[in-house]
Amino acid sequence: LVQQALDNALRHTGMHVKQLDGLVACPALAAPRFMEAHQLAVSCGLLPADPGKAVRARTVDTGGAGPAKRMVEVEGCTAVAVVAGDSISSIDPKEFLKRADASMAGSPDFPSDRDGADLMTLRHPFIPNSYSHVSQAQIRLHGLTRDQLAMVSVLMSLQASRHPLALQKKIHRLDEVVQSQEIAPAVSLYECARKADGAGAIIVMSEKAAREYSGPLSPQLRTETFRCCTTVLSF
Repeated sequence: LVQQALDNALRHTGMHVKQLDGLVACPALAAPRFMEAHQLAVSCGLLPADPGKAVRARTVDTGGAGPAKRMVEVEGCTAVAVVAGDSISSIDPKEFLKRADASMAGSPDFPSDRDGADLMTLRHPFIPNSYSHVSQAQIRLHGLTRDQLAMVSVLMSLQASRHPLALQKKIHRLDEVVQSQEIAPAVSLYECARKADGAGAIIVMSEKAAREYSGPLSPQLRTETFRCCTTVLSF
C-alpha cells in the first residue's frame, strides 16, 4: 500500500523516484520495521543514491510534513516524499490499542516523569485520552463549547457522504455525535477514526521544483468548499 501511494504521488507530479533527494516515513502498527524510511528507500530504488547525490531518509512517528518542510528549507533538499500507511482492519481491537499505546510510550514527546515530577498521567487507551486533554484545554482556556468541537465530526461526515470511496456515508447530526458512547472525557465514539487499511503520500518540494514538476502553485478554490461549510453550519 505504501509503495503504491508513493508511485501515485510521483506519477501525479511527473517525477521519477530518483529525482527525490529525501524521504520521510512513518512506521506501521501492523508490521513495524526498524528504520522504516531507509527500508522503503531501498525497496523503491531511491537508495543506494546515485554517485555524488545526497539522499536523506528519516523515520518519524507522526507529522511527516513538518520534517520534510525543514529538509527543503534548511537542509537543501529539492523534493521530499512523505509516506505513511497501515493495515490495521484485521488486527484485534485490544491488540491494536496495545500497539498504539506502546508506540506512544516509546516516543520522546510522550509525557513522563522528569526530575521526579509527574507532568501528566494518561489513562488507557492513550490516543483518545491525549485528544481528550487537548479538547478539555480548548474548552477551559479558549472558551470553545463541547458542541463546537463535536461539529468537526459532523463536518467530516458530510464530506464523506460526498466521496465515492468513503467507508461510511451517513451524515451524523450534532446530537448523535455528542450522545454517542464516551471514549474519553470530551471525546465520543463518533469523533474517533475507524480502523481501516490505507496509505498516502505527498511530495514536499522547493518552489523551483514545484513550478517545474507541478505547474501553478495555487489552484483556484472551488465554490463547493464554501457551500459545504455553510451547509454544516445550518445543521
